[in-house]
Amino acid sequence: TYTIAYPAGPRCTPTVDGDRVYTLGAEGNLFCFEAASGKILWSRDLKKDYATKAALWGWASHPLVDGDRLVCVAGTAVAHSVAFDTLTGKEVWRAGTAPEQGYSPPTPIEAGGRRQIVFTKPDGIYAVEPETGKILWEAAYGADNGSIIMSPVRVGEYLYLGGYQEKNLLLKLRADAPGVETVWRNKPKH
Repeated sequence: TYTIAYPAGPRCTPTVDGDRVYTLGAEGNLFCFEAASGKILWSRDLKKDYATKAALWGWASHPLVDGDRLVCVAGTAVAHSVAFDTLTGKEVWRAGTAPEQGYSPPTPIEAGGRRQIVFTKPDGIYAVEPETGKILWEAAYGADNGSIIMSPVRVGEYLYLGGYQEKNLLLKLRADAPGVETVWRNKPKH
């Protein structure tokens, strides 16, 4: 049963990894299928497991296969991001909180001598250590209407995030260690 605006789904493209296919439905139903047979190997109900509700347009952040982890945007107050074991569906780590999920997928980058996974949410942007979910850095952001949709864009040492109502953020990635400094925010276009 859909509880979201424009009640249809899924919003995410299936992710294929070897002999497995991962799907995330608009209402937060995460499945791992055996590719050859379509047999369900494991599943998670993100709404129930992370005590959250669907964002206005539902779950639309594509999961990321990162080694033996399936990394997802999950919920709000309990955990914004979660990594699951790709074989069992068991939670490996959880990180962050958010007023709403947002729609931007996990984005891997290499900066400050470390591999990181960047997440955006309506009230901020943060990066985690892929293996543990430890938050490496955070910066505030203000998507007033909850619509954090775009993936952050990296150009050299900069990371750009943009959204509606001239809400944007340019961060400079540290070269010596994981971290960022704000270059500017909410700069109107000229």
